[in-house]
Parts: sequence; structure tokens; C-alpha cells
Amino acid sequence: MASSAAGIIFSSLNNNTLSRLTSDRTVAAIPFACRYRLVDFALSNMVNANISNIYIVANYKYRSLLEHLGSGKDWDLARRDGGITFVSPFQASNTADQAMFSTHMEALKSMKEYIDEIKEDYVVLTDSDTVLTIDVNDIIRSHESTGADVTIVTSSVAPDYTAKNPRIMISSVAGKVTQIAMSASFDERHPELALGIYVMKTEYLRTLIEEAEAYNLNSFTMFLLKNCKSSNYMTYRYTGFVASVSSFLDYYKYSMELVNNEKSRDSLLGKKETPIYTRVHNSAPTKHYPGAKVENSMIADECSIEGTVINSIIFRDVTVEKGAVVKNCVLFHGTHVCKNAKLNCIVADKDVLVSEGVALSGNDNMPFYIQKGRKI
Repeated sequence: MASSAAGIIFSSLNNNTLSRLTSDRTVAAIPFACRYRLVDFALSNMVNANISNIYIVANYKYRSLLEHLGSGKDWDLARRDGGITFVSPFQASNTADQAMFSTHMEALKSMKEYIDEIKEDYVVLTDSDTVLTIDVNDIIRSHESTGADVTIVTSSVAPDYTAKNPRIMISSVAGKVTQIAMSASFDERHPELALGIYVMKTEYLRTLIEEAEAYNLNSFTMFLLKNCKSSNYMTYRYTGFVASVSSFLDYYKYSMELVNNEKSRDSLLGKKETPIYTRVHNSAPTKHYPGAKVENSMIADECSIEGTVINSIIFRDVTVEKGAVVKNCVLFHGTHVCKNAKLNCIVADKDVLVSEGVALSGNDNMPFYIQKGRKI
């Protein structure tokens, strides 16, 4: 890639739509796909594009995220120059009573001093709640070739698409954005969903922030809406698997899609040229005992399986005792399912204990959630 780029990852600005999973963590730290966190996908996409100067904007509840990322060595980002830089409202504050930012624009204004120091030609901005494996270099090349002010990564949505809150929906002609609207469902006039990934020149981002300050704009979305007609916004259409995790139900449904759809799983995790990196734990292999039954499931290391696991995602250090049945479930690290317990359509957070003989069941459209550390 001829041009250089820096990255900005927003880790926590959608907590209100994922409240069950974010009571103890920021959005970026939510476990996903057996051994990853949501931030791993945005971070890996950037690292695979040789982006080594990455800012992670963290608002609150980011201890788990800090522990996961550490020095950044697992992403080859433990560097003297560049690497991972955490930005919080308090780091960028000039006063003792700095309020937490609640929008992307507020976050960008807050980190203006950081952005002024960026030496790279381009900036890639992305949310953490959009999960996909994408060639960021190709997005930048497309941005350069079209001469766009902003390139917005989009995906076509099906007629049955719905979201918990309105999302940015776009209509375009030959890649040029013609209209932007906010909608929580499919709209044939705006058939493309903005995936929360934006590419622009660093200088344009600085100008954008200055304009937002001058007009007291606190919403990045409102900025896009305001300038849609007068600016050159282009789309980059992505056609692979994408999980736009806007709610707890989204999280569950996309998790189940990874289990049951090999094409989706390969699109996200099977691309050798763009691997997804995560924190390495050097754990022992999972042990499957005689009589254990495992079907169509994703199981991480260091687990103990004596019972039955079907159509489920099992994170590290999970125990399923003899006679227990786990079906259509997502079990986070440290969950323990005792003898003869029965779980169906359950999302169990970290260190949950399901006692002997307990039976719990949600359904596909209303999975049951068990809070971190609970004993059932």
C-alpha cells in the first residue's frame, strides 16, 4: 500500500443496546465466536492492512478490554512508535469534571490533540460491534481511486432486516452516496446498511472536527446527514458474512449462524490471508471423556466435556458434567454445568454455575441470559 493509515476503534458507544452483555464490560470486550472478543475483528482487520498506529476509544468499564489487549504483543502492536493507544474522556480532559462522551463526534472532539499528532495520510474509523473480516487495504485503494471525501463500508440487507435502534441506511448510484437515512428496518429506498467503518484523509478528519466544533455538532451521524448533498461520499460494498450486533438477540442469532452455517464461518474465520488474532492463553487441550457427545459445536481449549453439547459455542475452561445436555447455547469462560442439567437457548456469562438437575430453556427468538457469577 503506497499510502499510510492510522486506525480509530470506538469500543463502547453502543452499550445501551447490549446492556445484558455490557453490565461488566465494554462492547469491544464481549466474547464472540468461541475464543475471540469483538474488538479482535476490527483490530485484526487493521493489523492485516499494516496499520500499526491504532487508537482505542474507551469510555467506561474497560478493565476487561485492557486485560485482553495488554501490551498489544499478540497483534504485533507492542511498539515504541505507534502500537495501541487508549483514549478515555479523562485522558483527554482539560478539567476535573469532564463528562463521558456518548457519541462518536464527542469522542473525536475529545481526542483532537491525538488526531493532530497523526502522521499517516488516512484514518480508518470503526465501531466494535460490527464483526467481519475485510481487506482494509482494498477499501483505502477504492477511496483513493474515487477521490471521495469519506468512503463508507456498506452491506446489502434482506427485506426482513430489523435492528433494535435506527441505523444509518444508504442509497447510492455507481458507488456515490445519494441519500442517507436513519431506519431500524429494511427500506427499499435505502437498501444498504452502513457498517460503521469509514475511511478519510487525516486532514479531512481534522477539518470535520473543526466544523463540528464551530457548529456545535455532537453527532457524527448528523454531520453525515448535513453534508451528504454537498460532499463526495462513496460506498464500498462488502458481500461477505457480517454480524451487526445491535442487540442481545442479534448477538445470539449471529453466534448460532456461525455454528450452523459453514459459509458464514469460513467468511469470518477461514481466510488464511486475513487471519483474526486474539490473546494467546497457552491453555491445555479440551478433554472429551468416554460417553461424551458433541455435535456441530465450536469448543475452545481447556474444557471438560462428559455430557452432550449440540449446536453450541463453548468458551475456555467450561465444564459439562456427565448426563448434562447443552443445546443451542453460548457458554462463556468458566461456566460449569453440573450432572443431568439441561440447557437450551441459553447465554451464560463468565463463571456461571448451573446446579445438578436444573433445566432451563429459552427459544430462538428469546434466549435466556444468566448473569456473570450467578449460581442457578
